[in-house]
Amino acid sequence: MGVWDPEVELTFTFKGPASAGAELISSAYELPPKEVVEVYRIEVIPPVTEKGRIKKLRYVTVRASGKEFDTIRINSVMAPAEAHQNLAVALNLGVPLLHAPITGRIPSAVENTTLKFKPGDTIDVKVVPDEDLAGTDTIIVRLKAVRVRGEDVLRSVAGITTFSKTITLDADTYSAPPVSISLDTFDELPGGMRQSKPVIMPWVVWATNKQATTPNTPYEFVYDRFADYDWMTLSWNLVNKDVAYLVYAVAVWPHANSKSIIFDVVGRETTLEYPTRPPPEINWAMPPMYYDMAVNMDLRRAGPRILAKPFLFHGVKGGIKILDNGTSIPARGVEVAIWGVKFELR
Repeated sequence: MGVWDPEVELTFTFKGPASAGAELISSAYELPPKEVVEVYRIEVIPPVTEKGRIKKLRYVTVRASGKEFDTIRINSVMAPAEAHQNLAVALNLGVPLLHAPITGRIPSAVENTTLKFKPGDTIDVKVVPDEDLAGTDTIIVRLKAVRVRGEDVLRSVAGITTFSKTITLDADTYSAPPVSISLDTFDELPGGMRQSKPVIMPWVVWATNKQATTPNTPYEFVYDRFADYDWMTLSWNLVNKDVAYLVYAVAVWPHANSKSIIFDVVGRETTLEYPTRPPPEINWAMPPMYYDMAVNMDLRRAGPRILAKPFLFHGVKGGIKILDNGTSIPARGVEVAIWGVKFELR
């Protein structure tokens, strides 16, 4: 008998103690025969100290049969769970194909960046703490997903027999053969591990300044001198069009010396710059929550900032930068988080 579950929740729990930098792997959910799963949201319930400070996680990500989704690097304050005490809720990773009977439409390849799992795959979660965890610390990660069992049910719910992966970025078109909608090819869709190029993946990362900023000079997050990890790089030379990035949401945890965030493209006449000051001043890119729970309790508005028009970095040199107010921001004084899409084009 076939099954369509529009919303299921997979919960993974981690308990301390653990050292900063340790790689913690959860137990796994194994998909039975004839089942596919489409994960559309990740929620993190982080550990909190007795003084009301959320402990820092270097990243949370998901794995498919032991392979990481390396475009997902969520910290402890980027993905609040649905709860009465949280003003914000984690953003979805994309528009689920298997919600088509609910939404009444088939999402485009750029929208459908949910994580895809086929029969026999295992789903688990990897967490790397950025500071030591005590024995009393607990981390809970929830994956919101759609589950389908049965080939006929899958095609009925999807409402199509093939999915087009043709995309246009600026005036350039990139295409792959249409993907047949079946149990065995489900992870060849956008957000799946077995895609042919163009590979279209959810891109959820954060970065902090490894060095102190130079006063009045835009700071570029580039590994390894100016960012701690390669996935924190937010400035690129994309002229060869091998890779592209689409940004649709952003958040900034500012320092007292912060002034703004900049979307910069070399040669563009107009540079987009927005204020990012700490409370109670204006932060255009409010975060979903702060590390200080007392601040969270007083929040009246939470982020991230959803861009009215997603910003595309394709065939250009450019990136996302921060600027101080004329006084240097110390190392690791600012955090920037990005939600978007990464394209591997060639």
